[in-house]
Amino acid sequence: MAKRAKQAPPFHLDMGFDEALERFVRTKPSEVEASIARGKQAKPSGGKRKGKPPKDDSGVVDLRRRRMRKRETGR
Repeated sequence: MAKRAKQAPPFHLDMGFDEALERFVRTKPSEVEASIARGKQAKPSGGKRKGKPPKDDSGVVDLRRRRMRKRETGR
């Protein structure tokens, strides 16, 4: 006996049939076509920003120097 492929779980909506049917009827076909066309377009490159490089531990020394300078000069 051959194994069957796993089926996706059924799609559930958190609304009644009447509300779902009403929304379906109000949908404009031109808006649906425009949405499909936008989905097929390639996304612009460089979408994700690169984070700041990690700081090394030498910053601790700089903070100590800054604190000492503030004590001495009052700035």
